[in-house]
Amino acid sequence: MTLQLAGAPAKPSVAEIKLSRGRALVFERARDVPMEFWARGFADTPKDFQYYELIEQTMGRAFKYRYLAVFDQTNRPVGLQPLVLTTQDLAVSASEALIRFVAKLRMLWPRFWQSRMAFAGCLVGEGETGAIESIEVAIPLVAESLEKYARGQGISLVAFKEFPTKMRRAFSCLSRSGYARVAGFPPLTLELNFASFDEYMATQLSRATRKNLRRKFRAADDASPSLVLEVWTDAEQIIDEIYPLYLAVAQTSAIQFEVFTREYFLEAGRRAPGKFRYFVWRQGRRAVAFSFCTIWNGTLYDNDLGLDYAVAYELNLYYVTFRDLLNWALSNRLRRYASAPFNYDPKLRLRLQLQPVDVYVKHTSSWLNPLIKVLAVFFEPARTDPVLRRQLHLLR
Repeated sequence: MTLQLAGAPAKPSVAEIKLSRGRALVFERARDVPMEFWARGFADTPKDFQYYELIEQTMGRAFKYRYLAVFDQTNRPVGLQPLVLTTQDLAVSASEALIRFVAKLRMLWPRFWQSRMAFAGCLVGEGETGAIESIEVAIPLVAESLEKYARGQGISLVAFKEFPTKMRRAFSCLSRSGYARVAGFPPLTLELNFASFDEYMATQLSRATRKNLRRKFRAADDASPSLVLEVWTDAEQIIDEIYPLYLAVAQTSAIQFEVFTREYFLEAGRRAPGKFRYFVWRQGRRAVAFSFCTIWNGTLYDNDLGLDYAVAYELNLYYVTFRDLLNWALSNRLRRYASAPFNYDPKLRLRLQLQPVDVYVKHTSSWLNPLIKVLAVFFEPARTDPVLRRQLHLLR
């Protein structure tokens, strides 16, 4: 099948890249891509057209976005690959000792170990390739078009960011093409194969963890005023309460990554009614905790957390939010709970399962790329987390 656009003259805002076995079109906006690409390539993921346009329009200050539509030699559409363009601090996921060393060098060279990067995937979370044909057919064409586009833009580094390890066979062409593969920060999941939170505690947690949780929940349940959970489908009336809670967590994270804007939380509920939930825990009238979640295909995706640190530890709010989210998911007959990366120690104690992801990186210079392949392991994201370091044999 050939999409109508494939045979039509490209618009001025659409660049064309000639490939060895096809071609690619580079779109600047998600809305410019033919909707059939989105419908066919992103039908089985919560990160669809609405999501990428949301990110594009609310997270544009430090990032630019492009969309590669790739075609084979017969002009058939093969896949759609979202790209993120940014200046990347390559030391952001290095060890503390290496970060200190880089900081000293930056006193002389402020941009040392920083590079313009174009990466395939999503700004936050697992990467997606909208394959219209088989993923094995799409990836080589996506990689070739990504590298050619990056060279044309003067971008030094290209990457495929946080793609599930189950796709390694399809991505094996990247290793043969000079990409280094390292372990990224894995999300976690929990199958909701129990009837209640009490059953989950009894059947899946250790005795010590059960005892610890009961103590934490008693402290929260005995609080005065008591904690009350509210569930919202948009953030219009609560944004001024929840956004400071989110910032309190995001800006104190040990690893600094993308901080979502106020507009992101506002627009999510407006653009996709029913897809998102805003969970707010109040003590009296005061919001003390917040969780932003996606509901899709029987799964509750726990995306972002916000806490009032004045009471978070006293009330054990992290564990309260986890318990209440699981209870809500069970009452709504959801089958799976998915958590964003980080804070691995308590999540593993709660028996969430790591879902390993890979990062593939390559320098566009053929003589510098061998050095990147040697150094990549020292900047491997998973190595920076002490809990994940003990799990590297499972992640690689």
